[in-house]
Amino acid sequence: MTFHRLPFVPAPAAGAGLFRRALKRPLPPVRLLGAALALAAFPAPSAGQSAGKTDDSGWDTTLARGEAWDLEFETSSGTFLSIDVSPDGSSLIFDLLGHLYLLPAAGGRAECLTEDSGVAVNYHPRFSPDGETIAFVSDRGGQSNLWLMDADGGNPRAVHEDGESRVVTPAWLPDGRGIVARRSTLSRPRASGLHLFHPEGGSGVELVGGDFPGAGWPAPSPDGTGLYFHFAPSRERDPVRGAMQIRRLDLSSGAVYEVTAGQSQQQYQGSSGGAIAPEPSPDGRFLAFARRIPGGVMSWKGHRFGPRTALFLRDLTTGAERLLVDPIESDMAEGMKTERVLPGYAWTKDSRHLYLARGGRIHRVDAGDGTSTEIPFTATVRRRVSGQARAQLDLSAPRFRARMLRWPAVSPDGSTAVFHAAGRLWRMELPDGAPRRLLPGGGEAYELAPAFSPDGSTVAFVSWEDTAGHLWTVPADGGAPTRLTEVAGEYLHPVWTPAGDGIVVARGSGATARGRS
Repeated sequence: MTFHRLPFVPAPAAGAGLFRRALKRPLPPVRLLGAALALAAFPAPSAGQSAGKTDDSGWDTTLARGEAWDLEFETSSGTFLSIDVSPDGSSLIFDLLGHLYLLPAAGGRAECLTEDSGVAVNYHPRFSPDGETIAFVSDRGGQSNLWLMDADGGNPRAVHEDGESRVVTPAWLPDGRGIVARRSTLSRPRASGLHLFHPEGGSGVELVGGDFPGAGWPAPSPDGTGLYFHFAPSRERDPVRGAMQIRRLDLSSGAVYEVTAGQSQQQYQGSSGGAIAPEPSPDGRFLAFARRIPGGVMSWKGHRFGPRTALFLRDLTTGAERLLVDPIESDMAEGMKTERVLPGYAWTKDSRHLYLARGGRIHRVDAGDGTSTEIPFTATVRRRVSGQARAQLDLSAPRFRARMLRWPAVSPDGSTAVFHAAGRLWRMELPDGAPRRLLPGGGEAYELAPAFSPDGSTVAFVSWEDTAGHLWTVPADGGAPTRLTEVAGEYLHPVWTPAGDGIVVARGSGATARGRS
């Protein structure tokens, strides 16, 4: 084992330098959007041909493989439901366990629209402005790409099929002549951005690219002149500390303007804090968005967890912000597989209400006073489940080869080594002795970070069990351990003093960070 010294580059301050300037970037002009969509900027594929599709005859990604079985049950709740409302306000559509369901806006029984897609998954549905078409994401073509279907679920067709890229979170332009979605390539280095697609097909054009890392959640302004989105302005990972911010792209000039900046706890009037998931109201007056509550937690079945995420409204005329709903679903702003940091939500056409997921249920929220009304639903889930492709491992074998050895410690005279493997400390005579347990018994606690005393007679180590750990010593030739700490904590990396009369150990404060206290 060798140790290396690595350079440390501090992350820039969240939002530094961004508050005082607008970010500009040359982009394809979209003033003549109708012509661009119809002509060269969005070349549609020829009849019977899909852009980027390869000949993979003999392999159908909608069919179950291996040992498969059918699953069927009814539910009135779901996890991370992305919801949209039809332009006439009569219907809702949402995704649930990889299928899309149509539901009367008042609630009732939900109708599955995608049961004929086999084991494929379908998600992120969005009604077209005229209500006749639904854009969604499906992997039925072999990769998560952009698809369309009629409002009743019929006539599913791919807009863009490309096995080397993934498309998520579609959003229609107000005139229905284009769809903006986040597209990420699977090559290395991974590239992603917001692309504009013609509903008839084609490869699309990039609107927001590498200058805005993590750009996602496209939300066109109702007048068609702008595009709201969020992105990660720095290497900061904590959304409370400004890791995610909202911008607005001017579709005519290509200029990008700030909407939010700074940290949620920053004592500075120019800071509005980190923000994600922008959705402008159809009348253009308000911008809904989500933000984490600093120190905020929730309780569920006796468990406290956080941070808590809430929905805010910004008055785009005055700039005033107000809290609308607290809490909503917990966000995934650090990133997740489907690139949806929150379940999709939607305004009603009159800008008076929003539909969103809260606690696994669908809610209708009054945009004026924030009152929330649950929309009850019942959905029948039918899924064909494929057998999982995995290696068969026999975990009951009395002996196995350890693949990861950690914290090797060698006695001062070089005769003995103690190391960690499979949650336990092992002792072996050098150079080729047989490893044996250093501690007797088979307790539940992990045994970590051994360190020999200067005279080689004793080994210090730390333990960890579920939520607490301690510092211990044990004779170097094995035996019963002695606990040295009275207060449980996150202990790690014990080091003996040169005289062997004391031990220095690191004690973490992770409980505070996890509990947001």
